Amino acid sequence: MKTTPLNEHFLWKGKIQQANYPKPILKKDMVGLIQINSLTGTIIHGQPCIYDMLYQKSLDESQAYWKGVEKRKRLYRENRL
Repeated sequence: MKTTPLNEHFLWKGKIQQANYPKPILKKDMVGLIQINSLTGTIIHGQPCIYDMLYQKSLDESQAYWKGVEKRKRLYRENRL
């Protein structure tokens, strides 16, 4: 006995299907964060450790701060004379 092919238009649709939402898009990774495999949800190996990146960033900010302090001290002393 032959059956008719499934016609999706006659099936019951839920509220999500009736709303006709757009298909989700895959956005670019956020810069500076750990990359995660979007299919499995696991971390992609071989990336630099986020703690090392944060440590290096704080070192760079600290060096820039102290360079600014030395520059301001020098300017202050020059203006005092």
